[in-house]
Amino acid sequence: MRPIARDDNTIPVERDRRTPPQRVPIVIGCDPQTLGLVVRLDGPTTIGREPGVALRLEYDGVSRQHATITPHAGGATIADMGSTNGTAVNGTEVSEMGLSTGDRIQLGTVELEFRLETREGIEATKQRADARARLMLLSDREREVAALVAQGLRSAEIGERMHISTRTVNTHLEHIYERLGIRTRPALAGLVARAGLTEPSP
Repeated sequence: MRPIARDDNTIPVERDRRTPPQRVPIVIGCDPQTLGLVVRLDGPTTIGREPGVALRLEYDGVSRQHATITPHAGGATIADMGSTNGTAVNGTEVSEMGLSTGDRIQLGTVELEFRLETREGIEATKQRADARARLMLLSDREREVAALVAQGLRSAEIGERMHISTRTVNTHLEHIYERLGIRTRPALAGLVARAGLTEPSP
């Protein structure tokens, strides 16, 4: 067998030895009751209605000590604590189960999402959750108007799209500005964009 010739003209490539960003476990509120909730899990976290638990959720169907989430490298484990209504992950009731990013947790009427996020990702998630919680102060009709404003439509165009008068659109906008404490269309569009609720134009 011939020895492989070495090409001395080849430039060596420096390998990227940077450590990937650390990801930490968090849970996010996904139902109307808990929109805006973003909690970092720095250790074993008990969830329930009882005062003094790490994550207190005073909502229907949540037991005093409902479940515990214990973080570990690459994920976490959730364990039911003998709750009345049980703990479900992705629609299946469990007594104990490993969690991965994107898993949905159901505790009574509360729905949470488990994620592993970088520090920057946590900040972006908090901003998105806060924006969504603020938009929940609006009626369904007002949120529809807000989404169309975020698409760049003017009041007359929004009226045509929604089959209402321009005057009605402007009335909705007045109520939106008052409830959200903002004054301009760009500010409203920015809030909707942060919430990730802008729908593509048809």
